[in-house]
Amino acid sequence: MPSNPGDNNGWSEWSRFVLKELERLNTCYERLDEKLDKVNNDIIALKLKAGVWGALAGAIPVLVAILVWLLVGGGGV
Repeated sequence: MPSNPGDNNGWSEWSRFVLKELERLNTCYERLDEKLDKVNNDIIALKLKAGVWGALAGAIPVLVAILVWLLVGGGGV
């Protein structure tokens, strides 16, 4: 960036550049923050689905075992 000798060694030009760069970085940060929120929400949804499927997968063998026990004659104990 060229400096103008009459404006504090070009500081006014650099200050505009720095402010624009800070605004650009802030915009990038805000976009990343939004994406991170979406990823966190997706992770929460996947954990919930995994818990439901895990509960169902655990319940199936228990139900089969109870059914077999009842059919074999264990219900009259």
